[in-house]
Amino acid sequence: MMIQIYKNLVMNTYHHETAITSDNWVRVINPDEAEIKRLEDKLNISRFFIEESLDANTRPMIEEENGITSIIIHIPYMDPTITENSKGIRYRTIPFGIVLTDTHFVTICSVEAEILLNAFIKNCQGLGKHMQVQNVLDMLHHVAQRYLRLMHTMEFEIAEAEEELSRSYRNSELYTLLYLNEGLLFMTISLKQMLYLMRKINHEQYLEMLPNGVELFEDTIIEMEQAYSVAQINQLNSNNVMDAYGNIIQNNVSHIVKLLTALTIVLSIPTLIASIYGMNVPLPFQEEPAAFSILIVVMVVLSGLVAGFFYKKKFF
Repeated sequence: MMIQIYKNLVMNTYHHETAITSDNWVRVINPDEAEIKRLEDKLNISRFFIEESLDANTRPMIEEENGITSIIIHIPYMDPTITENSKGIRYRTIPFGIVLTDTHFVTICSVEAEILLNAFIKNCQGLGKHMQVQNVLDMLHHVAQRYLRLMHTMEFEIAEAEEELSRSYRNSELYTLLYLNEGLLFMTISLKQMLYLMRKINHEQYLEMLPNGVELFEDTIIEMEQAYSVAQINQLNSNNVMDAYGNIIQNNVSHIVKLLTALTIVLSIPTLIASIYGMNVPLPFQEEPAAFSILIVVMVVLSGLVAGFFYKKKFF
């Protein structure tokens, strides 16, 4: 729960203010009730929009009302509480609200999103009304780049899990692929929605862009399309790998069951003969001096014949 107010932000130089004045970047992180009331009173941001920005199920959108432009985008997010991919879904997307009101640039998010916002702070060329559109375009561009980097990271981790799975058949590697696949599903859905939003911004001209802004906007669309394509390919690859290794594991289990069944049948033959000759009833050849040796030979020969038959059928 926090509101940070930046002033004179230019290329990683800035200073913090305690009160909202003019030309501020108001960075809002998971606000409490008092902070939401403050945003409503000071900046005329609607409570509905703030709550939508914090709701994990909100879709990307843009609207303009009473001179205030409100945008919700989806940003990629790596859950710090999940240290290994086999423990849960580490990669997700979360809503991120942007409001252009008066001379202020306001961002609202349920988490800190430190990597993304540090990139914005490092490259920001200034605050104020005349820089608002440029700041939105810069933020969208950083988001697209972040998606692309995360796609490469996930691609590497899928390859790593695949290699590990080829050496062992533990469940943890399959869970890793499963959770990475879930993460890719989040990315694919969000990127698809983000591309719709970008096309809507372009078609309905919500943002008045300068020529260099148009170029940056087009580059951002291209990077998002690339990230979307990579996410789709990685998801398909992950599905194929899981299917293939699922079938291999099932095949190995079937082979083990078949082997154990064959061994049980081979060992049951001497057991059956020994059980019959262990009965307390008159039996053929029971008085012969070599009866025991003959029985052993018969057991070995019959077991050997059955084992040979199974071997020919490739049960062993």
